[in-house]
Amino acid sequence: MQITTDVLVIGSGMAGLTAALAAASKGLRVVVAANGAGSLAISSGCIDLLGCVDQEVTDPWEAMTKLGPDHPYTILGSARVRQALEAFQHILDRHKTGYRIAKKDGKNVNSRLPTILGTLKPSYLIPAGHDSSELFSAKQVLVAGVEGLRDLSPKLCAHELGKLPEFQATHFATELLPSPFSQTHRGISSLDLARQVSHPKGLDWLETCLGRFARAYDVILLPPILGTRADDQLVQHLGQKLGCHVQELLTIPPGVGGLRLREVLKDEAAAHTVRFLENVHLTCSSCSNGHCHYVSTQCEEGGENQEELRIVAKSFVLASGGILGGGIWTTPYEICEVLFQLPVQFQPAVDQRTSSDALGRHPISLAGLACDSQLRPIDDRKTCCLDNVFLAGRILGGFDPAEEKSGFGVAIATGWHAGLMAAEASGMEARA
Repeated sequence: MQITTDVLVIGSGMAGLTAALAAASKGLRVVVAANGAGSLAISSGCIDLLGCVDQEVTDPWEAMTKLGPDHPYTILGSARVRQALEAFQHILDRHKTGYRIAKKDGKNVNSRLPTILGTLKPSYLIPAGHDSSELFSAKQVLVAGVEGLRDLSPKLCAHELGKLPEFQATHFATELLPSPFSQTHRGISSLDLARQVSHPKGLDWLETCLGRFARAYDVILLPPILGTRADDQLVQHLGQKLGCHVQELLTIPPGVGGLRLREVLKDEAAAHTVRFLENVHLTCSSCSNGHCHYVSTQCEEGGENQEELRIVAKSFVLASGGILGGGIWTTPYEICEVLFQLPVQFQPAVDQRTSSDALGRHPISLAGLACDSQLRPIDDRKTCCLDNVFLAGRILGGFDPAEEKSGFGVAIATGWHAGLMAAEASGMEARA
């Protein structure tokens, strides 16, 4: 079986979806092929642009000037990063998601968001449910959990937040809300509760539980249970109904916020008639003279001996993820890119891959592919390897998203411009 398209995007995480939307915005046929949902499915849905450079930063744009020459932001330049973020935010605004950016002295800055562990995490473009504008001036704050939800210990969260210098004048209280499910229900996740609250009966449960004591507090901190849609209507409704600010905590997977955002991006992709091939395992590529012609893949569904699928495209966006995402494979002896066998740069020696400090810097986090200013893969001589393949997201090396708090920012910036470059390359090939 063979499929022909203008642009093939490999991967459906944040970078892949953004690349697909960018290419589709130019009127091209776009296919997205992926073996999973990517990191969006386990994320908070908050967009980290750049939160740390040696230490936490307030202004991510100013901090970008301190990054090294191999960082994706440096390769793109701040102007192109801004262009991508603005285009992405326009998409969110069209879908009325309520995403916003904090401002300080007229500048766009990071917000500091509370987590279930009682820490604060910097993030840039945030959903309405994570708006921290009221938290730092609040005098009375309630941390509310739910019976049966093991992801959040209200007492632990409140205790740790109370130790931070930002909250020395704040009183934290805790409550455990009764479960909306029966005693025989399995262990509860935040996603279970978010689905429940999406319906009138579940929303009534939450309003009734919180209404008993809400007016005694300035802010109520909850796990991410405020519905399954990425909009601010439910947040506004609760704030008006309860008479206090309601905010979600950053928590562990499943990523309710990420799933909300993923649905928005897939809805936008559907409006552009982007085609999705899901649960496929890419096996090999056909390239010659520095040009890719097609990739071959087999669907995992259907068992063995099924027909090979060949996807022919004019250009390709490789957004298959890093080591955790499966785009890069590691052994004790080498680190390699899986599909195109492209050279992996920033590759540390085996005995230097990790640090003895579990929370310290690990050189293997920088491993990935190098690219030119057009996001095409290059070798150690800075020669372009494939002229119609463009890189986006965690497949790129030279940055550490966990330490820098830059994962989705890099994914959006590189994804958007990789999609535009792929669209341009497809148009050039069509005219040739």
